[in-house]
Amino acid sequence: MKPVLISRPTTLAAALFPALALVLGAGAALPARAQLVVGGSPGYDSTTLTGHFGGGVGSPRAVNSSGVAVGYAATTRDGSTTNRGSRAVRWDASGNADVLGLLGTDSSGWTNSRAVSVNDAGTAVGNAQKYVGGTYLGTRAVRWNASDMEATELGNLGTSNTGATHSQAYAVNASGTAVGYANKHEGGTSLGSRAVRWNAWGTVATELENLGTSGTRYNSCALAISDTGITVGYANKYEGVINVGTRALRWTAWGSVTELGNLGTSGSGYTLSSALAVNDTGTAVGYASEYLGGVWRGERAVRWDASGTDATELGNLGTTDWGGTMSAAYALNRAGTAVGYALKYVGGVNLGDRAVRWDAGGTAATELGNLGTHTSGVTSSRAFAVNEAGTAVGTALKYDEGGTDLGSRAVAWLPNASVVDLNDLGVVPNPTGGSWLLTSARALSADGWAAGTGTFTPDVGDPYVRHWVGQIGLGGAWLNTSGENHAWGRGPNWSTGTPAIQLDALFDAPAAYSVGFDRNEQARDIVVADGDVTFALGAFDLTVASALTIRPGARLSSDGTLIGQVQNYGVLSPGNSPGPLTIVGDLINPGVLEFEIASTSLFDSLEVTGLLDLDGGMVAIVLLDGFMPSEGDLFPLLSFGSLTGTFGFDFSQAALGPGLEWDTSNLLTSGALGVAQMPGADSAVPEPGSATLLGLAAGAAWLRRRRMNGRRQPGRRRG
Repeated sequence: MKPVLISRPTTLAAALFPALALVLGAGAALPARAQLVVGGSPGYDSTTLTGHFGGGVGSPRAVNSSGVAVGYAATTRDGSTTNRGSRAVRWDASGNADVLGLLGTDSSGWTNSRAVSVNDAGTAVGNAQKYVGGTYLGTRAVRWNASDMEATELGNLGTSNTGATHSQAYAVNASGTAVGYANKHEGGTSLGSRAVRWNAWGTVATELENLGTSGTRYNSCALAISDTGITVGYANKYEGVINVGTRALRWTAWGSVTELGNLGTSGSGYTLSSALAVNDTGTAVGYASEYLGGVWRGERAVRWDASGTDATELGNLGTTDWGGTMSAAYALNRAGTAVGYALKYVGGVNLGDRAVRWDAGGTAATELGNLGTHTSGVTSSRAFAVNEAGTAVGTALKYDEGGTDLGSRAVAWLPNASVVDLNDLGVVPNPTGGSWLLTSARALSADGWAAGTGTFTPDVGDPYVRHWVGQIGLGGAWLNTSGENHAWGRGPNWSTGTPAIQLDALFDAPAAYSVGFDRNEQARDIVVADGDVTFALGAFDLTVASALTIRPGARLSSDGTLIGQVQNYGVLSPGNSPGPLTIVGDLINPGVLEFEIASTSLFDSLEVTGLLDLDGGMVAIVLLDGFMPSEGDLFPLLSFGSLTGTFGFDFSQAALGPGLEWDTSNLLTSGALGVAQMPGADSAVPEPGSATLLGLAAGAAWLRRRRMNGRRQPGRRRG
C-alpha cells in the first residue's frame, strides 16, 4: 500500500477552516509614498489587563463596502488574569471599534460570542452563548443591526426539556437574510442539526429541505447565501439508516434542495463533499473527496455550475506518485473566478500548500505568487477571498533571501497573479499610535476593503494579536465600459480606493469610460491605452506616483487637479464639458491638446505648474454649440511654469466668420488665444472648415520660464 503523504479532514471544521498556512515569493516594487491606513478592533492594555485580543476574522464576507468589519476577540480580561471568553467585535478604518451585545453570561462573567458575516447595510450575524440566571442554555444564532450593538437572538427549531439548544448563523446577504443551522428537537429529543434560513424581517427559523433522515437523526448546515437568495452547504446522506458521508447541497431561494455531484465514492458508497461559496447566478465552489476505483485520492477543489449538478474537478499543482493531493476552493466572484489552495508536488515531493486561482469557464489552477521559499523550495499560502476585479487576499509565509522563515504575512494577489505583502504598502494606524504587522487577510469587499489579523505593538505595553481593516486599493483593469459614472476606487468592477495607495490602473477597451470622483485619490501608474476616458474630478485631486500616460489613439478628458507627470501621445482634453484642468508637475505632450470653447466665459483651460513640453505636439481648438467668436475675443487657455518645443495648430473644428482669424501670437507669453481681423480680409476670406494646420509656434529649443505668483485662475476670461 502506498504511504499516505496527505491527510484528509476528519471533521467538517477541518475541511472548512484549515490551519492558516502562509505564502512566499517576490513582491511587486512599490513607490515610497505608498501607505495603507488601517483601523483596529477593540484593543488591549497589558498594564491594566483590560480589553480584547486574539481571536479571528470570519468568512470572506466579514467586511463590507463601507469598510465595516466583524470578527471576534478571543479573550477579555476585565482587569484581572481571569479569562472571560470571546466577544463578537465590529470595527472600521476610522478608528471606531465596538464590542457587540451578548445573550448573558455565567456568574463569573464568562461567555462566548462571534460575528462572522456582515452586509453592506451593516447587519452582522454570528452566534452567542445564552445564559439565563447564570444557567447555560446553548449557543444561539444572533443578528446585530448596524444602528446599535444589541444582540437579537434568532429563532430555533425547538429545545431540550431544560430549554437548551444550539444554532449558528454563518452568512448574511444584501437583503439581510441569514443562513446557518439549528438543532432540531421534538418533545425535548434532539433529531440532529438542520440547515435553516432567517428572513431579514423577522427571527423565525425556517428549516430548509433535507435529503432524508436515518429515521431518528439528520445533520445539515447552510454555509453561504447569495444576494439572489441561493444557499449552499452540506448534509449527511443516509441509505436506509447507514450514513454514507456528507454531500454538497444547493437550496433555491424558496428552500427546495438539490444534491450536488461528487467525485466518486468508496466501495461502500461513502464520500465527503461540501459547497463553501455561491455567487448570484447559483454557481458554487467547495471541495469533494476523490475516489478512483473505490480508492481515496484526497480532497479536490470543485465547481458546480448553476445550470447543473455535476461536480467539475478543478485543477491541482501536482500529485503524489500514487495520484493523491489536496485542494479546496473557498470563495468565488460574480464572474465565477474562484480562489483557494492546492498542495504543490514536484516529482512527487510535497512543497507545501499554495494559493491558487481558477478562472471562470476553465479548470486550470493558476499558482499565485509567493513571498519566497525555504532552501528546500517549501512554502505555504492560501487565498480566502476574491472580488470582482480579480484581486484576491490571503496569507503567506515570508522568507528572506537565505531561506529563513520570517513568519506569516497578509497578502493580496493582483489579477496577473503577482503578490503584494500588504505590510510593504506602509501601514499607518488610525488613530495614530502603535505599529502593525499584518499577518493574515481573510475578507475582501468588492471595492478593496480588506480585513484580517495582525500583531499590534502599542506605544506602551506588550504586543498582542488584533484585527485590522483597510482599503488596499491594488488596481486592475477597469472593466465597466457602459459609460456610467462610477466612483474611482469603488463599485463591483474595481479594487482601488483611498487612503490606500493604488497600483496600476489600465483603461484598454475601445469604449467610453466615465469615472466619477468623490474624494482625493492616488495611483501608482495610470495608462489610458484605448477608448475615450473621462475623469470627473471636480474639486478633488488625483495623485499619480509614477506617471499618467495617454497612448496613441486614446483620449482623456479631465477636470480637477492631476498631481504627477502626465505623458500625452494621444488626445488630452482639459476640463469637463468644458472647464479647467491643473497639472501639478510636468506635461510631456507629443500628442494633441484639445481645447473646447463654448462661449467667451466657458472654455477649457490648462495650468501646468512645471514644464509644458509641446515638442511635436498639436493644439486643437473645438467650438461647441454653434458658438462663433468675434473680433477681439480672448481665451486664456494656457498657464505654465516653463515651456519648450515646436508644435502646430488644428483649427479644423473652429472655423471663424468671414475676415477673421485665430491670433496665436500671445499663446507663448500670456497663454491666451485671440481672434483678430485678417490682413486684407476683403480678398482673403477662408472657406469655413478648410485648412487644418495654420501655423507653427515656438522654436525647437525655445524655453521660457515665468513666475507663478499672482497668476490668473484657469478658465477665467481676461477683460
